[in-house]
Amino acid sequence: MPRGWFCLLLLPVFILALPAHAGNISFNLTINGNRLLLSNQGDSPAFDPVVMRLLDNGHWEVLPPAAGSPTPVEFRPQAQAEMVWTEQPAPPSPASLETLRPVMVRFFDQAGASFGQISFFNQPQPAGSDLILDAGYEHGKLRIAPPKNPEHKVSWLVWAQEEGIAALTDSLTTPQPQPDALRIQWGKDSKEQNLDLGKGLPTAFLLHETPQGLRLQVVPTGRAPGRQQRTAWLDRGDRFRSAAMIALLAGLALLAWHVAGTRQRHSI
Repeated sequence: MPRGWFCLLLLPVFILALPAHAGNISFNLTINGNRLLLSNQGDSPAFDPVVMRLLDNGHWEVLPPAAGSPTPVEFRPQAQAEMVWTEQPAPPSPASLETLRPVMVRFFDQAGASFGQISFFNQPQPAGSDLILDAGYEHGKLRIAPPKNPEHKVSWLVWAQEEGIAALTDSLTTPQPQPDALRIQWGKDSKEQNLDLGKGLPTAFLLHETPQGLRLQVVPTGRAPGRQQRTAWLDRGDRFRSAAMIALLAGLALLAWHVAGTRQRHSI
């Protein structure tokens, strides 16, 4: 086979090596009386979704499905399901966790990685500069420095435990239950906290207690946005596109050379 045609046959291989875009999964939650409506607003299915509410003691309580509304194993885009929502007694203080009505949806994506989405039906006010703690991910763990403000006594750490794709490389094991929210009591001898929230390095929420209620500080995820589910070769997309262009130009040059040589031989 002439080399020009051989290069042209290779072109589809290079041209198809374009960046891949992962789908997204997001949930909408609505409370209507004693029912909580869960809707998949993303463009990809979620698997085995479980809805939980956060209690005052920091424990995540699983909400049972409503009668006649079982949650399917494959929760497709735009699908809906209802959970039983029982109103709790009035919280004892404005700094109680249940004043915010926090809810988490835990689910698996198509690859089998486990994730969680946390929402607050009563959105807390952002923490002021006097409450903001020095916090962030370092070496795979969440580091939280103690407060400098002596009036800052208590913080709650709320997160969705995520192992990300790291769990997919290990032997098959039963998924670990979601840990309780962590209550951190600060004092003059408090040490820096270094906490393992999972290899997925999830977004964490620090809720600081004040006499007026809880104030929110968001600690960003420790992973690069959009990179958690990408394989390494997808990050070489620019190189593949350059290789495709080089192959295209080389193929056209060889084809032109082959056609010119053929015409020359026919003219002899």
